[in-house]
Amino acid sequence: MPRQESLELTRRVLKHFENDTLDIVGDVWREPREAFVSPERHDADVKMMRNVPHVIGWAGEVAVPGAYTTKDVAGVPVLVVRGKDGILRAFINGCAHRGAQVASDCGKTRFFTCPYHGWSYRLDGRLAGVPAREMFSGADLDDRRLTPLPVSEEAGLIVVGLSDGVNVGNFFGEAAEPLAQYDFATRHHAETRRLVVATNWKLSIDVNFEGYHFPYVHTDTLDPIASNNSVCDVYGRHNRWAFPFRDIVNFRDMPEIDWPDQFFGTVVYGLFPSCVLIEAPASYQMLRSYPGRHPGESVVIVTYGSPDPVTTDEQREWYRMSMDAVCNVLFNQDFPMAEACQRGLDSGVDHVVFGRNEPMLHHLASEWQKAVTESPAVEAVK
Repeated sequence: MPRQESLELTRRVLKHFENDTLDIVGDVWREPREAFVSPERHDADVKMMRNVPHVIGWAGEVAVPGAYTTKDVAGVPVLVVRGKDGILRAFINGCAHRGAQVASDCGKTRFFTCPYHGWSYRLDGRLAGVPAREMFSGADLDDRRLTPLPVSEEAGLIVVGLSDGVNVGNFFGEAAEPLAQYDFATRHHAETRRLVVATNWKLSIDVNFEGYHFPYVHTDTLDPIASNNSVCDVYGRHNRWAFPFRDIVNFRDMPEIDWPDQFFGTVVYGLFPSCVLIEAPASYQMLRSYPGRHPGESVVIVTYGSPDPVTTDEQREWYRMSMDAVCNVLFNQDFPMAEACQRGLDSGVDHVVFGRNEPMLHHLASEWQKAVTESPAVEAVK
């Protein structure tokens, strides 16, 4: 984040500290229970996911030729690789023989080889080798290759589509400028955790965009250090929510020239439809949430980023411990509350209410609703 933008955020939150306020909206929002429990809405959400771009990683994960990363994106196994020609490509991570995944985790390679029957592929997805090739005469193997997917890199982030017709260009719109100020293009993968949560995917995202719950859920973690005197901004389908550390109040007695270059708090970007970027001093996380097998289930993937390649056991242990701390808050505090909400909605609570002090939840619900209304019916990825 450039210094001027950090200063502006700081001025805004300090004004809220003075008045004990936060950014709010003009009315409440009522979201019917069907958005979280209806099989029809669940199907619509899944179809929407296949028709929109997704942010799935930092471009620094695939910065050099041969570098690759694999991602689970709304149930679709995705492989992203930087070719020898420097071009970024994405494929369904499925062998053209029987569909098994040809790569796992992340790394650097010259070829991908399927662990099932040994079929191998070049970095551009072309088939390179087939054991006992003569047994496949008549199968047009020259036309077999990894199935390509739309992909782009914008503001240092990897954006993919899960079907051919998805336009992944200029995805961020107004959000491109603030996002481009970060070092995403040089951000590396440190550690990833995957969890199946017994709540609708939208509820698993909502927990990241309001501080109203801090005093009740995060009594011994976030609340002692973080304030809900927060500010928010909307960039089309995307948004940004920033909440300060409580000690930022001391900046009121300091000249602005002595304020730190980075915002003294946490900045959370909501990148439509379901990516959450969490930027804090010396801490970078990406959370992605997708619909599970039914309305009351979500798949949450949390990734910790590093400014440098993670190559030593000492570094790996540091990031493991850092991820443990993040997951303690998410998995032991936030998500149990989201699961409790799901149980109430499943049992008949007729709607949820977002207060005027939860503006980001208004924006998220509105954009998701518009997306499922606009999203055409699609077939599964072929």
